[in-house]
Amino acid sequence: MKIKSRISALLSLCMLLTLTACGGGQAGQSSAAASSQSGSSAQSSSSSAQNEDTLVEYTAEGLGTFLLPEGFVMESGEITEPLPSRYATFTKDDYYIQANRMGKEAYEAAGASLPTDLEEYSTRSGVQNSVPEGTQFAYDDQGNYFAQFTQEDGQICYYVLLKGTDAYGCVFLTAPAEVFDAETAALWLSGSQLV
Repeated sequence: MKIKSRISALLSLCMLLTLTACGGGQAGQSSAAASSQSGSSAQSSSSSAQNEDTLVEYTAEGLGTFLLPEGFVMESGEITEPLPSRYATFTKDDYYIQANRMGKEAYEAAGASLPTDLEEYSTRSGVQNSVPEGTQFAYDDQGNYFAQFTQEDGQICYYVLLKGTDAYGCVFLTAPAEVFDAETAALWLSGSQLV
């Protein structure tokens, strides 16, 4: 769990670097925020056993909604310094998922402009610092703008960039190689929507 906490902190820091590369930054501190989970269901049509799970909607206030199998434990919060952002983590079995969102207010505080689209967002330093050098982003069969890579600890990461209303962010799924399935990751993360 320490590795996942470090990865979470590193990716949050990299998201902040996306902004501070184009503007100023300050020291960091975080505060917890309430989260909620609602139960609207959707069925997957994939033949994979993992994909046959019933998907439910998880809502993180100020961040977005996520369609994942039942049973994930969600925690969410807000970072106010050096720049305002929201995050949520989801854990279940060997799966770890984290989502982050930085809105217009964060870009303004950094003196940076919002990216024009996901392709431009993928070139920002914070995103590039979150993936191994040379990683390429592309669209998967579910419409996610993603990159997939192996982390230093051997876990596979499926990293999806997201665009919300005057906001950008990401959601990524990590799992051990023996349980990771790219089709499942693409399906689960395709239900992610930032506010």
